Amino acid sequence: SSKIGKIVARLHSGVTILFTDIVGFTEMSQSCPPYEVMHFLHRLFVQFDKLIDASGSQLWKVETVGDAFMVASGLNWDTSEESDTSTEEEVSSKAVSYKLSRKVSFTSGRCNSQVTCIDRGGSSKKWGNAVAAVKFGRDALQKASTLYLPNGEICEIRVGLHTGDVCSGVVGWRMPRYCLFGDTVNTASRMESTGMPGRMQISEDMYELLQESFDCGIEWDFRGSVAVKGKGEMRTYVSRQLPKVTSMSSLYSSNNSASHTY
Repeated sequence: SSKIGKIVARLHSGVTILFTDIVGFTEMSQSCPPYEVMHFLHRLFVQFDKLIDASGSQLWKVETVGDAFMVASGLNWDTSEESDTSTEEEVSSKAVSYKLSRKVSFTSGRCNSQVTCIDRGGSSKKWGNAVAAVKFGRDALQKASTLYLPNGEICEIRVGLHTGDVCSGVVGWRMPRYCLFGDTVNTASRMESTGMPGRMQISEDMYELLQESFDCGIEWDFRGSVAVKGKGEMRTYVSRQLPKVTSMSSLYSSNNSASHTY
């Protein structure tokens, strides 16, 4: 029946989500022609795309919404999982434990859903995902600071990150798109929105994860407790202020890109 849809989703553990946005973007958009705003976003996001390409398969560009840029680290999956049929309650149990890397399906109402539970290599893989995202955030901050906004001001961005479990899939019938869901996504978004210009902000859980292995080359300062919408007070850390770039590149003339090793 055309009224019966199929949802394919995957549950991923140990994924790091990153958001960026531009400081003062709303005010700038009110004073600049729309085509200049769009051209600026294209030039900035192309630089971010190049950073993702340089990471190999570690990073995944999820989407852009307005001036927001969303990246996921550690979404790779194996397509060779076995299949079985489970109830909705059994799927929920597997989603919590992440003990199995199997494909499970259930029928709920008029919708046939298929969910894959994936565990990707334990704490070392989780740490590697976090480090790759942090390095992208560092490089994105540097890239943004070499551009001018259409109103002539230097571009500054905020970056927020969090690590945890996410569910990925395609939802809806009209213009379907690949999306990520879960508290990890929400928390990473809050880390960005409550963050500081020119810095990365991470949750305390992510900070402790980064300390499990050798230094990833980023210095962090304890910010304290931050009021986070929907979550209350959260203890967070922010990256040290990066050195100011001395030679600024014009928005309309900068085509240079640096190579980065992850």
